[in-house]
Amino acid sequence: MADDSPRPPIPASLAARPVRGGLALPYVNVELADGGVDFRTAHHARFERCWKRCACQSCGSEITGPAGVLMCGPRQILSLRFDEPPLCPPCALYVSRACPMVSGRTEVYPDRPKLAEGHRGATCPVPGCDCGGWRATDPEHSADQGGQPNRPWYAAWFRPGAYTLTAHKTVTACSDHQDCEHERLIINGAMLDAPPLKVYLASEPGTGRIWRRLGPDEAREHATAALEAIGEPAAACAEDSLRIAAPALPEGRAGGSP
Repeated sequence: MADDSPRPPIPASLAARPVRGGLALPYVNVELADGGVDFRTAHHARFERCWKRCACQSCGSEITGPAGVLMCGPRQILSLRFDEPPLCPPCALYVSRACPMVSGRTEVYPDRPKLAEGHRGATCPVPGCDCGGWRATDPEHSADQGGQPNRPWYAAWFRPGAYTLTAHKTVTACSDHQDCEHERLIINGAMLDAPPLKVYLASEPGTGRIWRRLGPDEAREHATAALEAIGEPAAACAEDSLRIAAPALPEGRAGGSP
């Protein structure tokens, strides 16, 4: 099968995940009652688990090997502050081919309403649950980039758990969906404790999947040029979240060299 196929072979790491339309459905995304997922909306409890336990956002398994992968854009390469949860290496390779954004096949983020916010998200996927369907945990800080141009994507290898979680405070609805709100500390990503072990240029919009290794200086130069090309100075890559704690990992999960 061609390397740029939008329906690449599903790796063994995703064997337990449901499949729809030839694609393995990611663990981290909101599930819909009709069996699909909203690829543009993260289930925040799962999002937080992926960061806290260094678990793969696609298969949901904790990353036990010597390295995990962070798929990211140029701002993350320069700041070392990441928002997309980690991936295990087999799932990262799959995502680099299957995701239309990460593979570079799509040049602009969709600006249509998210599936979870429409009628497909109005019913809970758990049979018998009367929660009233999906409700965003933190809509004010939504990462939706609808209508914005896609950017180059990179794959940054890191040692599992070698990061500090970041968070922000927000007022959000109570988890039992009653008419109440409270202040909550929301995990929004992590800062790497050291530069990536290695970086690959995964794709460029309009060019498609590339998957070429970049040296440290080359990665920073490429990311800087990518931001400047769309009028975003690299100096704007500031870190404005609270650093809270390292992830909780079982003993022996620190990992060695990849």
